[in-house]
Amino acid sequence: MTGIAIAIVGFFAFFVIRTYLWQYSAKLNGIDAEAYVSLIQHDALYTHPNGRKYPITYYYVRFRKDDGSETEARLLNPNKKLTMGSHVRIRYLPGHEDVATLMEIMD
Repeated sequence: MTGIAIAIVGFFAFFVIRTYLWQYSAKLNGIDAEAYVSLIQHDALYTHPNGRKYPITYYYVRFRKDDGSETEARLLNPNKKLTMGSHVRIRYLPGHEDVATLMEIMD
């Protein structure tokens, strides 16, 4: 039973560390862009070990890449509640424009 628990913790740790490293790389080497919140998606509830349930919210933003084309990305670190249409400054990595890091809320 302990082995399963260790495997589950390791699995989640992998994704947390991978997300942190991606955000760190984007902050160092990414391209800044102004964006706006284009979609707010509420998914299943996360059940905390204490039994309380919390909604999982995903924020998507639309922005223009360096080449002028418009695209949409999911924010990896929405540490604040955002509203539809909110203007934000993001940073993304070329070749990985489908995810972005929130740098600043502009309004």
